[in-house]
Amino acid sequence: MHFDGFYLVDKPKDWTSFDVCARLRKQFQIKKVGHTGTLDPFATGLLVVAVGKCTRLIPFLEKARKTYRTKIVFGKESPTHDPESEVSDTWPTFEKQFPTKSEVEAILSEQFTGKISQTPPQFSAIKIAGKKSCDLARRGEKVDLKPRATEVFRAEILEYDYPDLILELEVAAGFYVRALARDLGKKVAGGGICSELRRTHVGTLSVQDALPPEACAEPIDPKFILTSLPQVEIPTGRTQDFIAGRAFDWSGMEGDKLLVLIGGKTMGLGEIRAGKLQPRVVL
Repeated sequence: MHFDGFYLVDKPKDWTSFDVCARLRKQFQIKKVGHTGTLDPFATGLLVVAVGKCTRLIPFLEKARKTYRTKIVFGKESPTHDPESEVSDTWPTFEKQFPTKSEVEAILSEQFTGKISQTPPQFSAIKIAGKKSCDLARRGEKVDLKPRATEVFRAEILEYDYPDLILELEVAAGFYVRALARDLGKKVAGGGICSELRRTHVGTLSVQDALPPEACAEPIDPKFILTSLPQVEIPTGRTQDFIAGRAFDWSGMEGDKLLVLIGGKTMGLGEIRAGKLQPRVVL
């Protein structure tokens, strides 16, 4: 059976993103399996997985914006900014009046919406001199991570009952919800942790269409996944040219990248160069 394609996986809690890929690798008996953006073990939700030759198309989805639903608990802190490490109180609740919903909304709107700067958690997969920050932090080594530019397109309060805040966030790729819990928590109550996290969308793809890892069977054609790329149907007479990597005359804007279809099925990715369609990825 042909397994090359994309799969929308609803990642279970306590699985790493690597666990999901390893499961599909074994399930399909295929070596090339990768995902388009990691999820922490305690998190659940949409993980977009590419299998076989489609792993070469991962870069075209890695920058897609993400949507999350998260529960932040104020007045708490932990080294990982989530329940995966020892949690402690940042201040006794009787020492300060509980912040109101309008106060939290104002802080979110003024300081954590739009283009912002964010320092990633020390316990993250960011590499420093070739080593993961989280591995260095677990060994007790000091990790000096620099603030990074990111963007919050939308931050909506769904429920608020201090100390629990449930948010829906639409953010740029590379945004850390755990870092938001830490930073927003410091403003509101001296600290905060991300106690629950679920990714609901990657671009226009929804977790409602995702399946548990063990239920994944039928690959999804890239044309249904990489919807931000223009799609062109080429004549069947050009099939062998495309498969062989030979460029052929094609009108379009210089540098445009296109999903190439033959008979409605994705055959790969091409790029317009000097009035020709140059095959770049052949599936």
